[in-house]
Amino acid sequence: MQEYASIAELYAVDFAAVHDDVDFYRALARRTKGPILEFMCGTGRVALPLAKSGYAVTGVDSSPEMLAVAQRAHDQDPSIPLTLHHGDIRNWASDTRYSLAIVALNSFMHMLSVEDQLAALDTLHSALRPSGTLVIDLFNPDVRALPDYHGDVILDKTFSLRDGRTVQKFVAQWADVAQQLINVVFMYDIIDSNQRVQRHNAAFAMRWLWRYEIEHLLARAGFQLEALYGDYELNPYESASEQLIVVARKSKRPR
Repeated sequence: MQEYASIAELYAVDFAAVHDDVDFYRALARRTKGPILEFMCGTGRVALPLAKSGYAVTGVDSSPEMLAVAQRAHDQDPSIPLTLHHGDIRNWASDTRYSLAIVALNSFMHMLSVEDQLAALDTLHSALRPSGTLVIDLFNPDVRALPDYHGDVILDKTFSLRDGRTVQKFVAQWADVAQQLINVVFMYDIIDSNQRVQRHNAAFAMRWLWRYEIEHLLARAGFQLEALYGDYELNPYESASEQLIVVARKSKRPR
């Protein structure tokens, strides 16, 4: 995702405190026993702690800049079993077969067409061992709120960098309900001690998926649905759930 090229370092700090899902993936790793493949792994937010827990993890991302941040973190503890690769989820291939494949925190929503979605699922199917487990973590849209996404610029958070500079993160979103698209802009304002401001922007689109849409895609790609959760505590998926977490098992491809 070249959209993230200019904000890779900021993204790593911004999302460093997001770890609610890591224990969920650890529990799946204990069940499947690894090795683990994480596509669209970004700066290693999930891949690194899983590897530090002793699981062999392969992280793949299409952004060299995001991978560089993950690699620097790995270099601080090179003994952990983490391997990073530059690649695209739609066509990446490996001789290794994995027990668990992860697409975390809405990353699958960067697949904007059915063709891209099926290509990504085909890659995941090929990468998994027979009966291997796939987890896709998706945003569950609130249909009542989507029409209100008109591009208003909202202050999302304020945080500090290691050198003492302050960062204000603003977010703007536009929803196209007919196309199931949310267009997003992240704006990071870095403020130094002299109150000078440097802005870094990243603009991208995300396509949300409805429950039976993702179930249909999984079936077409040769996966059998195992569970649907509304959060990382494994509560059932409901209309009001903030997330749609899909757990599926590799099966035979349909003829």
